[in-house]
Amino acid sequence: MGENVKKREELEKLAYEYQLLQAQAQLLAQNLELLTIARNELSALKETLEGLKNIDSENPEILVPIGGGSFLKGTILDKERAVVSIGAGYSAEMPLENAIELINRRINEYDTAIQKTQEALRRLDGQLQELAKRAQSLER
Repeated sequence: MGENVKKREELEKLAYEYQLLQAQAQLLAQNLELLTIARNELSALKETLEGLKNIDSENPEILVPIGGGSFLKGTILDKERAVVSIGAGYSAEMPLENAIELINRRINEYDTAIQKTQEALRRLDGQLQELAKRAQSLER
Protein backbone atom coordinates (compact mmCIF):
# COMPACT_ATOMS: atom_id res chain seq x y z
CA MET A 1 0.00 0.00 0.00
CA GLY A 2 2.90 2.36 0.74
CA GLU A 3 4.19 1.94 -2.79
CA ASN A 4 0.84 3.01 -4.29
CA VAL A 5 0.83 6.14 -2.13
CA LYS A 6 4.36 6.92 -3.23
CA LYS A 7 3.44 6.44 -6.92
CA ARG A 8 0.36 8.64 -6.52
CA GLU A 9 2.40 11.40 -4.88
CA GLU A 10 5.00 11.19 -7.64
CA LEU A 11 2.25 11.33 -10.30
CA GLU A 12 0.72 14.39 -8.62
CA LYS A 13 4.13 16.05 -8.55
CA LEU A 14 4.66 15.26 -12.24
CA ALA A 15 1.18 16.57 -13.10
CA TYR A 16 1.94 19.83 -11.27
CA GLU A 17 5.28 20.22 -13.08
CA TYR A 18 3.56 19.42 -16.37
CA GLN A 19 0.95 22.15 -15.79
CA LEU A 20 3.65 24.70 -14.96
CA LEU A 21 5.61 23.86 -18.09
CA GLN A 22 2.45 23.97 -20.19
CA ALA A 23 1.68 27.45 -18.86
CA GLN A 24 5.23 28.59 -19.70
CA ALA A 25 4.90 27.11 -23.19
CA GLN A 26 1.60 28.91 -23.70
CA LEU A 27 3.15 32.24 -22.69
CA LEU A 28 6.09 31.66 -25.01
CA ALA A 29 3.75 30.79 -27.88
CA GLN A 30 1.80 34.02 -27.31
CA ASN A 31 5.06 35.98 -27.17
CA LEU A 32 6.21 34.30 -30.39
CA GLU A 33 2.98 35.35 -32.09
CA LEU A 34 3.41 38.98 -30.98
CA LEU A 35 7.06 39.01 -32.09
CA THR A 36 6.09 37.61 -35.48
CA ILE A 37 3.33 40.20 -35.96
CA ALA A 38 5.70 43.05 -35.07
CA ARG A 39 8.40 41.66 -37.38
CA ASN A 40 5.91 41.40 -40.25
CA GLU A 41 4.82 45.01 -39.70
CA LEU A 42 8.44 46.12 -39.91
CA SER A 43 8.91 44.11 -43.11
CA ALA A 44 5.88 45.83 -44.65
CA LEU A 45 7.26 49.21 -43.56
CA LYS A 46 10.62 48.41 -45.12
CA GLU A 47 8.95 47.42 -48.41
CA THR A 48 6.98 50.67 -48.42
CA LEU A 49 10.07 52.80 -47.77
CA GLU A 50 12.05 50.94 -50.43
CA GLY A 51 9.13 51.37 -52.84
CA LEU A 52 9.28 55.14 -52.36
CA LYS A 53 12.77 55.15 -53.88
CA ASN A 54 11.35 53.74 -57.14
CA ILE A 55 8.57 56.29 -57.60
CA ASP A 56 9.36 58.74 -60.38
CA SER A 57 6.68 61.37 -59.84
CA GLU A 58 7.66 64.38 -57.73
CA ASN A 59 4.66 64.37 -55.37
CA PRO A 60 2.99 60.94 -55.60
CA GLU A 61 -0.60 60.48 -54.47
CA ILE A 62 -1.26 58.01 -51.66
CA LEU A 63 -4.13 56.76 -49.53
CA VAL A 64 -3.80 57.67 -45.85
CA PRO A 65 -5.57 55.26 -43.48
CA ILE A 66 -7.86 57.03 -41.00
CA GLY A 67 -9.35 53.95 -39.30
CA GLY A 68 -12.31 51.69 -39.84
CA GLY A 69 -11.00 50.64 -43.25
CA SER A 70 -11.37 54.22 -44.49
CA PHE A 71 -8.80 56.40 -46.25
CA LEU A 72 -8.14 59.95 -47.36
CA LYS A 73 -6.24 60.84 -50.50
CA GLY A 74 -2.94 62.54 -49.81
CA THR A 75 0.28 63.61 -51.45
CA ILE A 76 3.83 62.82 -50.35
CA LEU A 77 5.62 66.16 -50.20
CA ASP A 78 9.10 64.79 -49.37
CA LYS A 79 9.89 61.25 -50.46
CA GLU A 80 13.55 61.60 -49.50
CA ARG A 81 12.93 61.70 -45.73
CA ALA A 82 10.76 59.69 -43.33
CA VAL A 83 9.59 60.16 -39.76
CA VAL A 84 10.31 56.87 -38.00
CA SER A 85 9.65 55.67 -34.47
CA ILE A 86 12.90 55.40 -32.52
CA GLY A 87 11.31 53.91 -29.42
CA ALA A 88 9.84 55.00 -26.09
CA GLY A 89 7.16 57.01 -27.90
CA TYR A 90 9.67 59.16 -29.82
CA SER A 91 10.01 59.60 -33.56
CA ALA A 92 12.73 61.18 -35.65
CA GLU A 93 12.92 62.51 -39.16
CA MET A 94 15.76 61.01 -41.16
CA PRO A 95 16.86 60.34 -44.72
CA LEU A 96 15.07 57.38 -46.32
CA GLU A 97 18.26 55.28 -46.43
CA ASN A 98 18.88 55.79 -42.70
CA ALA A 99 15.27 54.86 -41.96
CA ILE A 100 15.63 51.65 -43.98
CA GLU A 101 18.87 50.80 -42.13
CA LEU A 102 17.13 51.36 -38.79
CA ILE A 103 14.23 49.13 -39.83
CA ASN A 104 16.68 46.44 -41.01
CA ARG A 105 18.39 46.46 -37.59
CA ARG A 106 15.03 46.10 -35.87
CA ILE A 107 14.02 43.24 -38.17
CA ASN A 108 17.27 41.47 -37.28
CA GLU A 109 16.58 42.00 -33.56
CA TYR A 110 13.11 40.50 -33.98
CA ASP A 111 14.55 37.58 -35.96
CA THR A 112 16.95 36.87 -33.08
CA ALA A 113 14.16 37.12 -30.49
CA ILE A 114 11.92 34.85 -32.58
CA GLN A 115 14.70 32.28 -32.93
CA LYS A 116 15.42 32.30 -29.17
CA THR A 117 11.72 31.96 -28.37
CA GLN A 118 11.37 29.03 -30.80
CA GLU A 119 14.37 27.33 -29.18
CA ALA A 120 12.87 27.83 -25.71
CA LEU A 121 9.58 26.35 -26.93
CA ARG A 122 11.41 23.31 -28.34
CA ARG A 123 13.19 22.81 -25.00
CA LEU A 124 9.91 23.07 -23.10
CA ASP A 125 8.29 20.61 -25.50
CA GLY A 126 11.10 18.16 -24.82
CA GLN A 127 10.63 18.60 -21.07
CA LEU A 128 6.89 18.07 -21.42
CA GLN A 129 7.44 14.88 -23.39
CA GLU A 130 9.91 13.62 -20.79
CA LEU A 131 7.45 14.30 -17.97
CA ALA A 132 4.72 12.47 -19.89
CA LYS A 133 7.01 9.44 -20.34
CA ARG A 134 7.87 9.43 -16.65
CA ALA A 135 4.19 9.58 -15.72
CA GLN A 136 3.38 6.70 -18.10
CA SER A 137 6.15 4.56 -16.63
CA LEU A 138 4.81 5.20 -13.10
CA GLU A 139 1.28 4.21 -14.11
CA ARG A 140 2.41 0.75 -15.18
